[in-house]
Amino acid sequence: MKNQHYQIPALVLALFLGLAPVVAVAQESPPEQISTAQPSELSTSAEDFGYGVGSVLSSLFYSPFKVTYAGLGLLTGGMGFVLSAGNVDVANNIIQPAVRGNYVVTPSHLKGEEALIFVGPPPGAEPQQTQQAAATR
Repeated sequence: MKNQHYQIPALVLALFLGLAPVVAVAQESPPEQISTAQPSELSTSAEDFGYGVGSVLSSLFYSPFKVTYAGLGLLTGGMGFVLSAGNVDVANNIIQPAVRGNYVVTPSHLKGEEALIFVGPPPGAEPQQTQQAAATR
């Protein structure tokens, strides 16, 4: 009986996440534009819809693993802090990579425009995008 209390909110959340791309696509184009749209415009919106659905479905599987990994990293980092007699560097070297990174898969990840980062960079390391922006200046 206890499991049923968790199933309803999980189903509601999954429903909202699943319908979010549908609502966004519906709000982008008024009904007049749908009938006069060119085939290339329709295929683009269908492609965006597909990437949106793909990102939601991917996130349903990816996000729980990332949250679990981050939580275990926090626990391990805390144990490392205690066992190293309060050495903050030990804790940060464990916690930072576990907690940093992406928690949700976005359409840009699926398109290959942006890298999906599961294990974040170690402390002191700048993200790759920041380094590239600094190099172009």
